[in-house]
This record gives sequence, structure tokens and C-alpha cells, in this order.
Amino acid sequence: MRGMATMCGAVGVAAVIGFGVLATSSSGQQGQAGQPPAGQPDLRQILTNGLLATEGCLGVDAGQMASGKNSIFAWFEDKEAAKRWYHSPTHQRFLQGMGGAPEGKEPMAHVPEGVPLLVIASITMSDKPEVPGFPAPISQISIELFTPAPGGAFVNGRLSPEGFEVAHMADYTPGGYNAPE
Repeated sequence: MRGMATMCGAVGVAAVIGFGVLATSSSGQQGQAGQPPAGQPDLRQILTNGLLATEGCLGVDAGQMASGKNSIFAWFEDKEAAKRWYHSPTHQRFLQGMGGAPEGKEPMAHVPEGVPLLVIASITMSDKPEVPGFPAPISQISIELFTPAPGGAFVNGRLSPEGFEVAHMADYTPGGYNAPE
């Protein structure tokens, strides 16, 4: 798993860092109603716009977990779509701000072709820098990739965007029953 994160070439490292920074300023002050502090860019909006402008990005959502992790979820139709985000100007600017992409690593080298991907990037802010080689006050950064397992069910909507293919998912919405056999 550790190798997977490295080989992903930090598909969303910069997204996570930007997301964490948007949630808390360098002084630890949060903006009102989830907004960045006055004078700080709305990095969540910058990232969301960049992701959604990427061909094959099916949807984006973000939030703070009960554990304190700030997370951003991005659904892609496949590996090629996620690689378009990786190579996009928005993501590349964030990567450069971190010192650039790892040398000699092909992003998502071990991800199979043709499967939908959910990329979850998370960051946990702290009072002082705790990630070696990174000066921001964070204690954790993670970029994780997931593909859907067949099955599941929903009523009146899903967490994932409609275009995110999940085989054998049952729709129990009244008037729209479509349970698999």
C-alpha cells in the first residue's frame, strides 16, 4: 500500500495540502461557515474547479471527518481521467509548491486500465510541522485510490456521482426499483 501511494505520484497530495490549508490558516484561524480566513484564497474552490474541468472527473466532494482529517473525494471514470488531473496545470502548480513530483515514478503505474477510480486525499492539521521535509503544520497526509466492488444499494441518490459505474448496485428508490437479479 505504501508503494501504491508513491507510485500514484501523489495524484492528490497537492489537493490534500491545499484543502487542509483552506480549512485552517497558518495562524490556526478558521473562516466562518467553512470559508477560508479573510485574505486567504478559497483553495477548496480552486481545487474543485480544477478537478471538475478535467475530462473524465465525474464529481468532487469535500469535508472534515470526525477524526479531524480534512478530506476531498474525486471520482474519475478511469485511470486515464485521473492522470489527466495529475498532469493538469492546477495539480502541477500544487506539486511544484511541494517541490515537484517524485523522480522516475509513473503515476498510477499499478492501477488497472478501464476501471472507475475514487481518489480520497486527506490531511490532518497540527500545531507544528510533523511530516518530515514539509514545513506546514500538518501531522498526516494520505492519498488513497479505490475501485468499486460489485453490489450495494441506494434510495433517492448515492454518495458517488451517477456516472461512477458500480456493477450490480440496487436502486430501491420508490418508483425506480431496479434491484439486480
